[in-house]
Amino acid sequence: MPILNKKDVPVEELSPGTERWALVDSSKGAASLSVGDVVVASGSDVHTHIHPTEEAMVILEGEIDAILGQDTVTVSAGQTVLAPAGVRHGFVNRSGAPARIMAIFPTADMERTLVD
Repeated sequence: MPILNKKDVPVEELSPGTERWALVDSSKGAASLSVGDVVVASGSDVHTHIHPTEEAMVILEGEIDAILGQDTVTVSAGQTVLAPAGVRHGFVNRSGAPARIMAIFPTADMERTLVD
């Protein structure tokens, strides 16, 4: 049973102030799952994008504006945003404090296409 540690995963900068750790994916032995830990600093964002698969985004810490399709709604710790495959989504942190999101995909090879 593999035990994966975030401290052993290189951080990827998605955009200024937004960092992502790929905790689970094909490079770590997964066959059908990707999990990312994303931290969005105050004043930063996750650019709007689409995926060929659905994505569940669990808000672990903070408060953040979620963009889904043409809608924007403020979400906070304990809530989950579900983006269907092919639907534009992203986040903007206007809260004054960092937000943390767990991104979960039903594929070991997550693909992302920026749309804005």
